[in-house]
Amino acid sequence: MRILVIVLLSALLITLLPPAPAQGKDAFLDQILEEMTVEEKVGQLFITTFVGSDVGPDSDIARLIAEYRIGGVVLLPSNGNFTNQGDTPLQVANLTNGLQALAFQASQQPGSSGVYIPLFIAVDHEGDGYPYTRITNGLTAVPNNMAIGATWREENAEKMGQIVGRELRALGINMLLGPSLDVLNQPRPGLKGDLGTRTFGGDPYWVGQMGQAYIRGVHLGSQGRVITVAKHFPGNGGSDRSPDEEVATVDKSLQELRRIELAPFFAVTQIESRDPLAITDGLMSSHIRYRGFQGNIRQLTRPISFDAQGLQALMELPELAPWREEGVMVSDSLGVPAVRKYYDPQLQTFPYKRIAQEAFLAGNDLLLLSQFALTDDWPAQFENIKATIQFFREKYTSDATFQEKVDSALRRILRLKRRLYPDFSLAETQVELDRIAEEVGQGQAEVFQVAREAITLIHPGLEELADRLPSPPLTEERILIFTDAREAADCPTCPPFPLIPPRALEETIIQLYGPPATGQILPDHVNSLTFAQLRAFLRPPEEGGMAEEERARIEALLQEADWLLFAMLDLNPIDYPQSDAVKVFLKERSDSLRDKKIIVLAYNAPYYLDTTEISKLTAYYGIYSKTPPFLEASVRALFQEFQPQGAPPVSVAGINYDLVSQMEPDPDQAIEVLLLEPSTEEPIEIGAALHITTSLIVDRNGHPVPDGTPVVFSFFYPSDSLYLSPQEVTTQNGVAEVTFLAERPGQLEIRAVSGQATSPVPLALIIQGEEEPVTGTPPPTATFTPTPVPTPIPTTIPTATTVPTPTPLPTPTPTPLPFTPTVVATPPAETPPPPPPPVDWSVLFFSLGGMILAAGVNALLRRTEGRALPEEVRLFLLSLILGLVGYLVFGLGWLRWGGLPGQGKIFSSSVPPRWGAPAVSFLFALTPITSVLWRRGNRKG
Repeated sequence: MRILVIVLLSALLITLLPPAPAQGKDAFLDQILEEMTVEEKVGQLFITTFVGSDVGPDSDIARLIAEYRIGGVVLLPSNGNFTNQGDTPLQVANLTNGLQALAFQASQQPGSSGVYIPLFIAVDHEGDGYPYTRITNGLTAVPNNMAIGATWREENAEKMGQIVGRELRALGINMLLGPSLDVLNQPRPGLKGDLGTRTFGGDPYWVGQMGQAYIRGVHLGSQGRVITVAKHFPGNGGSDRSPDEEVATVDKSLQELRRIELAPFFAVTQIESRDPLAITDGLMSSHIRYRGFQGNIRQLTRPISFDAQGLQALMELPELAPWREEGVMVSDSLGVPAVRKYYDPQLQTFPYKRIAQEAFLAGNDLLLLSQFALTDDWPAQFENIKATIQFFREKYTSDATFQEKVDSALRRILRLKRRLYPDFSLAETQVELDRIAEEVGQGQAEVFQVAREAITLIHPGLEELADRLPSPPLTEERILIFTDAREAADCPTCPPFPLIPPRALEETIIQLYGPPATGQILPDHVNSLTFAQLRAFLRPPEEGGMAEEERARIEALLQEADWLLFAMLDLNPIDYPQSDAVKVFLKERSDSLRDKKIIVLAYNAPYYLDTTEISKLTAYYGIYSKTPPFLEASVRALFQEFQPQGAPPVSVAGINYDLVSQMEPDPDQAIEVLLLEPSTEEPIEIGAALHITTSLIVDRNGHPVPDGTPVVFSFFYPSDSLYLSPQEVTTQNGVAEVTFLAERPGQLEIRAVSGQATSPVPLALIIQGEEEPVTGTPPPTATFTPTPVPTPIPTTIPTATTVPTPTPLPTPTPTPLPFTPTVVATPPAETPPPPPPPVDWSVLFFSLGGMILAAGVNALLRRTEGRALPEEVRLFLLSLILGLVGYLVFGLGWLRWGGLPGQGKIFSSSVPPRWGAPAVSFLFALTPITSVLWRRGNRKG
């Protein structure tokens, strides 16, 4: 009967309650979606590139914004949107202001809804200058990911992210296409698909930690005005070639992807995280074929960016599904050569409509239309972009399923834009041009500090280096520098520039240690040549080598030099034939120059030299980045101003540096076991829960071990020579914790083992008390309750550890006794509670009467305010509803009368005052009166 009454009253409440108006962000979105035209809705799905910097009404980009209502743009110097000469920040800021103004004007034109939706303005800004940083002039020269990873400090990732976020916001750019969260667990030096310095490293855990910190920094630095799109989901580290030129393939199971490729993306999509700033706003899908993760190893497996089944399966993983509800998926460029070749290996056609549709149906919310034609001809791209958007419009009006999918993607896009600009006003998007200089180019000191912490002595060790290089270059010594001064250009018609200027190191050395400074280096003792010159010098004359006069000059410089410095970038002999100059030199000439100090400074990844080549060097430094702060820091390290403290974040085969082994617990450390609770000052009694933790466990590089590193706690009673079952837990933030229930008296020794690292000195505790004898049951055993900690996918393979096993004691043979049955006492069955008495109808009657009375009072007071009759009726019904709520709250025992449990239940005859339910119902029904009295009080005030 009780349940029936509750159901009836609940049903009454539901029928009386008016439909709740939509609130908050959903109400805002609902209103906008209702007002938007089909053209406006469809256009929001596209972010496009364009040519030039003209934002006049007759420009191509003006047409795409005004007529096709695109949702955003991507800025590229290769398209002439800006030049990295002159005042580049001002160029970009003027452009972004003009683009947002175009979008505003389009929203006000006839036929539009009148709703202004700001544009996404996106850019690549991965650091280290060209080629993955588009704005290289006027902004802080931030380093690449690997340089940050070599410091092994999340604080540095956050600092660099803050600089990027602050400077992009100052220019009006609101979307960062990054950071890259690819894991380079197996470097491929010199081969296609080599990620180089675009990755934070080769360990999934640390890539995720660095990615979180970097994203947090971008959000902080931009004050929430720059969003991040982490790439290249679900991970490019294991691909067999560059995905820009040809569709790459990753042959891994889902379990393998979870352990390595996906782990960093899981880290930046944990919406339940305590730090929402570390969560990425979007993910960029890659044009990579992932064979095997669904048991599909066919050669014709589609790239994940076009694979609806595969991408959806990944998005439904429990680690990603909550994020996906509002997180935005962004496609990689839909016109890169890899896509062109995938859809037509003969490169005769470019089915642009099909490409865009399949990318959208696969699960990409935003479609990046770049290089969107069979060639890079802009007029063809422009026509394809327009035709694709028109095709989506027609499909939206004719296909209900497609329409539903568009609306779903549109909600995510609009939520993200509202996160950037809460009011959707033009003023929010416009940047102050006169303040740009104050905001950009001011982070060089922070970058230089990162450079000092990143620089790594790869070979030899510090002690051996002191013997090989007892001092920096001396005044009378000569230095010959070879620099990989390969050239590049932002666009086909742009002037070329060297990635490292040919005399950059020479000028830095003279500036820091020449006559203007310490005077320990004479300018005429320093000479510079390029890798191209060295390569030509090493080539036989019959193969087109250099002129004999130039060859003789270089030979003389080599013979006179005391120091040979090689400023090396990556190994790419196909595109840059001179890039292998160091390898050829070490093979052909190093034996004849043994009296020279031969130094290689790697301004890219540190794994391009093999063991034999490294053995011929005096020293090998990993610098990782070629930006000016890193050039300066490398010179200071060479002149021994500071001791290199970085460590490679990737495996380096040439020195047998295996990252997995390096991140295992350092076997030379002593793990200390500590008691957190209870206090050691108090006696520890039997039954106490011991909260135990380890000291910080570090890896072989001296950094905290990754989360998920196994740790085994062992428990030993020496007086009884008794080992209890060990307990294995995993680390979090470099420490492991466990809770142990002490059920045995005596001295207890606790140790911890992780890999080959152990506790040489155990934690010794005295457990006081006596065991209670238990007849017919075995002696008590220890109970272990590990402290709950998140257990990420382990990133290292723990070294097997042997736990000491006690020598078995001789077991006496028991004398047979006559069989005696064991009597087990059975506890008496609990008496079932008596059935609840029927409802007290008199209480219900008086409660309803009180509700009606209160409702009448409320309606009467409203009448005295001159309100219309419908207003009085609504208030009367509201009072009744609130009265019923009070009746239910009291009846379910949520209110207690007299402070005793159960005394307020209306279904019990033991309710002390009969009038409890009527009183509560009356008071609840009177609550609307407070708003009336409050308004009257305000009017009097």
